[in-house]
Amino acid sequence: MDQKRIGAFIAQCRKEKGLTQMQLAELLDISSQAVSKWENGRGMPDMSLLQPLCNALGISLNEFFSGEHISESEYKGKAEENISTLFKEKQIANLTPVKYLFALCANVTLLVAAAELAVGIVGNFFSPAILEPMLINVSVWLILFLASMGKLVYDRKKLKKLKCSGVCMDSEIEDMIPAAWIRAGGYITCRIVCRFIYEGSEYKAISSYYILTPFKRKEDLYANVYISKDNPARYSIELFQTGR
Repeated sequence: MDQKRIGAFIAQCRKEKGLTQMQLAELLDISSQAVSKWENGRGMPDMSLLQPLCNALGISLNEFFSGEHISESEYKGKAEENISTLFKEKQIANLTPVKYLFALCANVTLLVAAAELAVGIVGNFFSPAILEPMLINVSVWLILFLASMGKLVYDRKKLKKLKCSGVCMDSEIEDMIPAAWIRAGGYITCRIVCRFIYEGSEYKAISSYYILTPFKRKEDLYANVYISKDNPARYSIELFQTGR
């Protein structure tokens, strides 16, 4: 569900009813801070409050989940769309976010740098010549750590931005591109190729590298593709996998 869209709709309906946040809160026996949180898209009403809230605002549950007023002709289609969306969100809630390769790289390189530094400091007591090459090694590993962290932070910020301002597309996982240059134990390292349709045109999105636990079916994976409304070629992929 689009919390920001629903929040803005709650605020719109409240104003149409001539209610303040405090008055709506009193009708529902909750705090005005809770209403403010909903309207700002920072939270959703508890399930027990959905029907009372809709009654107070004079809207249906279908309109609430759609985040807009619905005409009679649109009602059935919107209901089916909302049910489909809720089902997908329930599916995703039972899945596990897939580990991002650069997150693992950052952890490993920092650990190795710390180990190299410890060896250099301890070895310095036995042979002063050991410390210098160890410090050089530490510098190299720290550079790799900073590069991995930089990529990780950039991708996470991009995903967060597109989640807030972009569009989440219904996509199909079309292919997987294995990373032959890296092995991580019994895990599978690969990129995911997704296909989606936006405004009548078909696009492909290729993810960054992920580390997956072994799986047998492509259906064990689920990808959310978030795109920029103005530029579908600007996208970010969030990958999930069934838990083991």
